[in-house]
Amino acid sequence: MDTGKAIDVGSDFRDAFERAEDAAKFAERVSGEVAIPSVNQLRYALCHLMENDAEAAKRHCIRARYDAYEAAVGYFLDYVRNFLGQRIPQETLDRFLPNWRQYRAAFIRGRDCLSHMRKLRDEDKSAFSTVESIIGELITIRGEIDAAFTEIQSEQLRKQESERLAAEREQQDREDAKAREDRRRYVISLGWSVGGVIVGILGSVIGIIGLVLTMKSV
Repeated sequence: MDTGKAIDVGSDFRDAFERAEDAAKFAERVSGEVAIPSVNQLRYALCHLMENDAEAAKRHCIRARYDAYEAAVGYFLDYVRNFLGQRIPQETLDRFLPNWRQYRAAFIRGRDCLSHMRKLRDEDKSAFSTVESIIGELITIRGEIDAAFTEIQSEQLRKQESERLAAEREQQDREDAKAREDRRRYVISLGWSVGGVIVGILGSVIGIIGLVLTMKSV
């Protein structure tokens, strides 16, 4: 390689590189993780640039941009999937996120877009426009979920507390009913015992009276 030869970068490459770099930074910013495939593509682009192959370098920039957007879309889809996968009652979702049913449609569009992007090898401006639109929609959805999530959690906690109290009251009612039944049975048993004692005493008294009367008659 002739390192002394000037590298003809060209405006097309600079534009492609800057767009790819911005996409990689965006993916890292929204997900908190570096889009490694995108970074690798940018590295390959610089290698080709050093070999004075600006066209190949540009293609790697385009792939880097795709990979960055793919990482961003994948992150948002995981976020929406995890949220929708929680056992949140429909009435709670309807109250705090009235548009939640539309999230599934956005989820499907994002998934289909990812599938389409993986098949691309050359620049397709319409595909970039589509994925950027979907990412914008997913950003809005995440914002709506984030804004409502605290209230949804509070609602869930209130419901769980209400269910816990209801279960405790039901348990207490069962215990009270059992205690009342035990007292009723005890009173009945005591009544029979006392009655038996009284009958025994009366029998003894009657027997004594009978004996006395018999002795007087003799």
